[in-house]
Amino acid sequence: MRKILLVVFVCGLVAAFAPSLQADNAFGQAFDNAYVGTTLANGPFTLGWSFTVTSTITVDELAVYHVNGAALLESHDVGIWENGNLLVSATVPLGPCDNELDQLNHQEWCSVAAGATVLRAGHTYTIGATWNSFLDPMIFENTVGNINGLGVVYLQNAYIAGGFQDPINTTGDMHTYFGPNFEYVGTTTPEPGTMIMFGTGVIGLAGVIRRKLNL
Repeated sequence: MRKILLVVFVCGLVAAFAPSLQADNAFGQAFDNAYVGTTLANGPFTLGWSFTVTSTITVDELAVYHVNGAALLESHDVGIWENGNLLVSATVPLGPCDNELDQLNHQEWCSVAAGATVLRAGHTYTIGATWNSFLDPMIFENTVGNINGLGVVYLQNAYIAGGFQDPINTTGDMHTYFGPNFEYVGTTTPEPGTMIMFGTGVIGLAGVIRRKLNL
């Protein structure tokens, strides 16, 4: 009898405290009022942008911009850093795009799977991708519009000269280097009040079962 009650109680606690995935089918930023700038000179650069996460998300794909579905003329290494530490990276190969990242505003992104990397609420991250000279164009935007995604808030541009590395420099938040992007889903956990009520209900249920078995 005690074993039955213990199993019921433990299962209730696990269910109450286990995080749940919110399948939002969310995506990276859809850049309002963005336009395609000219290709870069004097590359290579690692270009991107920094952002903060207001609710925990899980990144599952990394992507780079490509114009009107055109094949990429070079491969692009893409990564996300936190405090100089590379958390996840992948290479988007040159040639026709095998996988499209859905976006708003008819913008198109070529993406590759990148496992499942959790970005935590309240933390700041930087995404960057390598871009070489006179090859694939990227999005340049002179005035930042509404570019925040679900749980993701854009901070400022990021860049560094040279090969693939953390783009630690910035010119601020009024100009953007939107080459890299990422796909993600949101993660939510039950509120403390909900967990307490659920756990209390399980305890009460265990008590009822015990009384019935004792009759």
